[in-house]
Amino acid sequence: MYQEEFLPVVFNVRFSSNQALPIEKWRSRIHDVLHLYVDQICISDERVIGHIKALAQIDEKDFIKYSCISNSNAINSNFHGNHQDLFDINVIINSLVSNISENESRVFLERSCQALIKQDSGIQILINKNLKQPDNHHHHHGDGDDCPICNGYHH
Repeated sequence: MYQEEFLPVVFNVRFSSNQALPIEKWRSRIHDVLHLYVDQICISDERVIGHIKALAQIDEKDFIKYSCISNSNAINSNFHGNHQDLFDINVIINSLVSNISENESRVFLERSCQALIKQDSGIQILINKNLKQPDNHHHHHGDGDDCPICNGYHH
């Protein structure tokens, strides 16, 4: 089935700096990482992007939302909140791409992060390696609730 070709992968990434940076600078840096990540995915014509979404959590109510929904490499972002300077920011990346393993996806993200660190030595990036991944066919959600991962198209 078509949905089984797409592997959902989630990464929890922490961006930090030795000095407080304005939200727009963080927005730009995270965009750069996602752009490089998408570029690497799109090198192979066999891979199809279902979506790549990211949420940069600033505080309890402020965030930056990123979205890429095709192989066109266009990444949209929207900032919701008040402008402020931050030392660090947490980003959750949700990648749904066909014909790519979780390990390949992680390698592409790590390379993208390393490229940003080379460009801006004041930024550190940590990808959480202990985040549990959802099983492809057995998603856990409440009885009667739509599955947030595959909208009921599993089993």
